[in-house]
Amino acid sequence: MKTIFIVLLGSASFVLGVFGLMLPFLPGFLFLLVAAACFASLSPRVRRSLDQHPRLRRFFRRMDAGAQLDAFSRIRLTFWAALETVLPSRTK
Repeated sequence: MKTIFIVLLGSASFVLGVFGLMLPFLPGFLFLLVAAACFASLSPRVRRSLDQHPRLRRFFRRMDAGAQLDAFSRIRLTFWAALETVLPSRTK
């Protein structure tokens, strides 16, 4: 049941992300990151390929650190980590 929910959430996020890239009022990159997180949690191969990118690696490290949080806190963590991945960093 959990796998089906993750696949549905990932697929819906991916579709919204693609539409968000075309529509100016929908944050496409955030939905694409949520879809990537869903699919990476199901497939080690996808996870390894996404870990190649430095910003996504940082995103997934934050997700792994919050594995013991409750559902609402994980949703908030996913949103803020995805937003941090999309926005440019001020420090180098």
